[in-house]
Amino acid sequence: MAVAPYSPFRLVHQRPPHGNEGWILDVVPSRDSTVFATPTAGGLVRAYDLATLSVLGEINATNGSAEATLSEVAFDSTNNALLWTGDKGGKVALWDLRTATQVRSYAVGAPVLSFSVNSAHTTLAAGTELVGDDAFIRFWDLRGDTRMQAQFAECHSDDVTQSTVNSLLALDVTDKTEAMISGSTDGLVCLYNLETFEEEDALYQVIKDDSVHKIGFFGPSFEYLYCLTHVETFSLWRFFEGEKIYQFGDIRMSQPEITVDYLIDCTYDPAGQRMYLLTGSQTGNMGILHVNLGKLDLVHTLNGGHTDIVRGVFWEPQRGILVSGGEDGVVSAWANH
Repeated sequence: MAVAPYSPFRLVHQRPPHGNEGWILDVVPSRDSTVFATPTAGGLVRAYDLATLSVLGEINATNGSAEATLSEVAFDSTNNALLWTGDKGGKVALWDLRTATQVRSYAVGAPVLSFSVNSAHTTLAAGTELVGDDAFIRFWDLRGDTRMQAQFAECHSDDVTQSTVNSLLALDVTDKTEAMISGSTDGLVCLYNLETFEEEDALYQVIKDDSVHKIGFFGPSFEYLYCLTHVETFSLWRFFEGEKIYQFGDIRMSQPEITVDYLIDCTYDPAGQRMYLLTGSQTGNMGILHVNLGKLDLVHTLNGGHTDIVRGVFWEPQRGILVSGGEDGVVSAWANH
């Protein structure tokens, strides 16, 4: 049953930090939103059942190596028991949570900051740190071996902090065309048509913003983009046209009712066709803002679940469940159903 979206949240469960695992870097849901994972700064990734919060499995993705710090994790779109990881040691790997073993590994050749596997499960894209004068987006065909298929080296001049492939979008009359967006600390969001892996031909739109922290698709047909920056600004764009819908500016200055020190991420509720911006404070409190055109309305505050910066949030608005994790190492589960 759908939940009234603005019923107050209550803290229902917490899992304290374990040993020397360090920060929780993110809270990552599976494609069907039944399972979530919490990668840590120490390289341990633990997967939980969303309904019961029981641990389903865990892996040590970096063996505690400081040079191979995790940068991103994602569930495989075909199987919730499979998990992808990217690390600053220069590797993207696929793991089986049931056996805690590595299934396949891709050598990227530079520290990995972001990666994405398309929903058709045919393409892996990985974005890297700036190495010398170059920051790369490198590609692999998942139907073949682990040799690199192609790379883009001209589009960005600094760290590629986000790379997202989305096969739900069609750029021409067919529905087989793949779209990709990438964002960088150089302030550019690049839009690509991956019918070709020739970089000059694939790039069809460039958006200029501040240093990019997070980007993503949203909307009924995933036709819009959101962009969060490292200077805590927030903007919305039309994907196909590369046209700015609205620039909200520095969110830290716009919310007198709560303390906003940083932006966590956005959540799109497809059932209600509503977009939300999640914010946090240095003391671990969170706010959820409903995104209207030119206006942000505070709809939720979540206080007392954390004592430090919140790094990741997974929220299911229709089910009334939210999970958060952060630099205090705590996993907090909230409900408003």
